[in-house]
Amino acid sequence: MKLFMQLIAVLSVFAVCLGFAGCKKTENDSPHSYDEVYTVGDAALDVNADGAFTILKLNDTHLFNGTNADDLRTLADIRAVLEKTPCDLIVIAGDMVEGKSIKHGYDKYGAAGLLGALLEEFNTPWTFAPGNNDGERGGTKQELIAFMMQYPHFLYGNARDITGTMQFFIDLKKDGETVHAVAIIDSLERNSKGKYDFMKADQIAWLVAGANERAVPTSVFFHMPTPAFKAAYENGEAFPGFPFGDEYPVDNIEGNRLFDDMTADCAYITLLSCAHVHSDNMAYLYGGRWYQLSSLGGYGAIGSDNYAPSYTVTVIDTNAVAVRDMYTFSKVSAE
Repeated sequence: MKLFMQLIAVLSVFAVCLGFAGCKKTENDSPHSYDEVYTVGDAALDVNADGAFTILKLNDTHLFNGTNADDLRTLADIRAVLEKTPCDLIVIAGDMVEGKSIKHGYDKYGAAGLLGALLEEFNTPWTFAPGNNDGERGGTKQELIAFMMQYPHFLYGNARDITGTMQFFIDLKKDGETVHAVAIIDSLERNSKGKYDFMKADQIAWLVAGANERAVPTSVFFHMPTPAFKAAYENGEAFPGFPFGDEYPVDNIEGNRLFDDMTADCAYITLLSCAHVHSDNMAYLYGGRWYQLSSLGGYGAIGSDNYAPSYTVTVIDTNAVAVRDMYTFSKVSAE
């Protein structure tokens, strides 16, 4: 029965590809321009009547072309998770597609088209916090974002004159009042020397200013972690039942210490949620905020032989007063 269900899931991916115009795209032929990110402003979504808001985070899927064996398994897993996991927002937290390690047959837009078509089937708002791999080959992150603008449920935005390609707030509203905010920020890619870059002062100042202006708890999603994530799991309080592994380091992007320093005094930032570290899942309360990191989400990602792809569900209780009680984290997979 299990093999039969997996076969059905894979066949459904093929059906999407055959039935959705534009699935197979070896170039970005979207009618949209990246400059549109500057025109839409921040987004707004309503929380449920009970105050709950559920976010499904997909990250490090490392899709290659959408049709090879690894990608078909990844897309089938995502479909299975979406079918059993109702949510209010989907966040792709970076490295949606493969980057520097590509080989012959890479098709960034074919892969993005298949994933975009799949997400659209569920009529759920979704967005993208760019990762370091997403603009390394086959087009820039700006071009990838412009490609995804064709999808009606895709949320996007950016502030002018700051570093990064995708930075905006999603205001969560109840009875017309903003009760929580979700912030998306670009943690950049590699610098000219090939080492991981770090979030810049202008980006961080934008984030802090936006959180202070709203004066509500704010959950921040980005791709590459900051050194404080290591301090969190060494000294913080673990969320019960959430898995943890430390095969790969989380504190090796020293420049992101600037983010830790500049946000330290912002009490409105209550969650930092990232990805990038393919072996780790973690959720720790530390220094008055939650630090949550998710493992890899695709079979083509390095490390998938040791860790099966999984995804993270974060439920925000917008009625909670204490940060400790504000979040529930769980790991979900296709199994």
